[in-house]
Amino acid sequence: MPGSTLSGPPASGTGGGMTPRTAVPKLVIIMVGLPARGKSYIVRKLCRYLNWLQYETRVFNVGERRRLAGRITELDGDHDKAGASRLGRTLFSSSAAFFDPTDPSLVSVRDDIALETLDELLDWLSSRENSSIGILDATNSTRERRERVLSRIRRSTCTCTSTGILFLESCCFDRDILDQNFRLKLQGPDYRTQDPDRGLEDFRQRVAFYEKSYVPLGEAEEQERIPYLQVIDVGRKINTHLIQGFLSSRIVEYMLNFNLSKRQIWIFCGGESTDDSVGRIGRPSDLTEAGRHYAASLVRFIHEQREQWEANRERKMCWVQNNHEPAEFAPGGGQARSQDPPGTAADRSPHRPLNLCIWTSTMPQTVQTVSGFSDVLFPKSEMKMLDDLNAGDMAGLTFDDIAALHPAVHAARKQHKLLYRWPGLGGECYLDLIERLRPVILELERRKDHLLVVTHRAVVRVLLSYFLDLRRDDLAEMVIPKNWGFLLEPAPYGIEFSAYSYQPVSGTFRLEPEVSRGRFLPGSILQSGSKEVEG
Repeated sequence: MPGSTLSGPPASGTGGGMTPRTAVPKLVIIMVGLPARGKSYIVRKLCRYLNWLQYETRVFNVGERRRLAGRITELDGDHDKAGASRLGRTLFSSSAAFFDPTDPSLVSVRDDIALETLDELLDWLSSRENSSIGILDATNSTRERRERVLSRIRRSTCTCTSTGILFLESCCFDRDILDQNFRLKLQGPDYRTQDPDRGLEDFRQRVAFYEKSYVPLGEAEEQERIPYLQVIDVGRKINTHLIQGFLSSRIVEYMLNFNLSKRQIWIFCGGESTDDSVGRIGRPSDLTEAGRHYAASLVRFIHEQREQWEANRERKMCWVQNNHEPAEFAPGGGQARSQDPPGTAADRSPHRPLNLCIWTSTMPQTVQTVSGFSDVLFPKSEMKMLDDLNAGDMAGLTFDDIAALHPAVHAARKQHKLLYRWPGLGGECYLDLIERLRPVILELERRKDHLLVVTHRAVVRVLLSYFLDLRRDDLAEMVIPKNWGFLLEPAPYGIEFSAYSYQPVSGTFRLEPEVSRGRFLPGSILQSGSKEVEG
C-alpha cells in the first residue's frame, strides 16, 4: 500500500502483529487566493482528513504570525515612542492600510512574515521524523511572492528527501457566497472586537488592495511545471495541473467530493445482539429483546429530530425572506450551527425537504436495527465497508477468553491497539479499518441529504475520530458506549457535535450537554452509563 500508514500483511500471511511503517512522504501545500475565498476553511478540513489518514499534517498560518508580531510590537511600546513608525500601529490594528500594495516597506514586511512562517514549516518538516505535510495558509496572491516561496523551499534542507510541492488556490465568483464570507470574517480575530459596519468597510478595503496585484495560478506555473489545484466556488469547478504524486492525488480526490451543504449526519451503533450480551466480538449476531426495543426507539427519535430540523430551517428561511438578511442573523441564529457554511449560499433549494438515507453494515445486528424504517421513504444501503473490525481467529471470543487462551495476543494488542492486527485470515488492525473507511468518508462528504449510519463500535470510533480531529494515539482508546448516538452538523468553522444517550426505561434518547459542548476526552468522558467492553 502506498504512503506511510500501511504495508502488506505480516510475513506469515495470517499471523497477527504490528503493521510495519514505510518511509514518510513529504509535501508542502501552498495556499493561494484573495481573502474571504474559503482558504482557511478548506485548509482545516484538508488537515483533518490527512491527519485521519495518518499523514502527520500541520497548518502554518501567516495571519496568526502577523497578529503575533503586532502584539509583540504593542508590548514593546514602540508605537508610543516619539517618531514611532506607522508600521507598528498598523500591525497591531490589522487595518486595511497594512495591505497597501503601493507601499514597498509594507510589502516587504508582509513578505518577511510569510517567509518566516514558511521557514517554521520547513523546519518542522525536516526535524520531525513522522512529519509529512505542511500547509502554508496565506494569500500568496502575486507571482513575486510565489517565486520567493518556491525559491525558499528549493533551498531548504528538507528538499533532499524529495519533498513535493502543491499550490492550492481557492477562487470565488459567486456574489452570494462572497457576501456571506465577508460577514463571517467579522467574527474572526481581526474584527471581532470592532464595530461591524466599520469592520466590514475596512475588510472590503483590504480585499480591494489585494485585488490590485492579484494574479491567479495559471500560465507561469504551467511553464515552470509546478503542480497546482484550483478550486472554484468551493467545488463547482476544479482545475488541476501535473497532479502526479500519491499524496497530491488523494488531496484532489478529497476536494472532488467537497460538500458544504447544511445537513445532519447521525452515527449509532446497532442494538444489543446476542453476542453483545455476553461480550463476544466480531461475529454476525441477531438482536436481543433489548436490542429490538432500542431499534424501535431509534426510529421514533430520528423521525422527531428530522421534523424539528425541517421546522427550524423553515423558520430561518422565513426570517431571510422577511428581513432580507442572512439566516445567521435570525433570532437564535447567532451560533455557528445556524449559519450557512461558506459556499452554500443558503442552499440552492431552500424549500425542498432533505431526504434521509440510511447506511448499515452487512451484519444482521445493524440491518435489524433499522428494519423499522420504511424502505420506501428511507433509502437503505448495506455496506461491507461498515462491517465490524475483523477479529480474525479471535472472532466469537470474549476479551477474557482471549486473555486466558491467547495471552500473547492479548498483551500485544493492549500495548498498541492502533497498530496491532488480529491474527488469522482477514484479521485487521485500526489502520486497516481507516483505509477501509476512506471511501465512506468521501461519500459522507459528497452527500447533501441527511444520513443515518448504523454500524459497530470500532467503526463509530474511527468515523468520529475523523470528524472530531482526534490524533492517532487517541483514536483507538476512545471509549464509545454502545447505546449512545452522535450528531454531526457541518458549520462554518468546523463541525457542530452532539451526543445522545439511550434511556431504556423511557425508550428515549437524552442530549448529553457536557459532552456536546466540548470534545471527546478519550477514555474518560464517555465511560459513565454504559457497560463497556473493549473494541
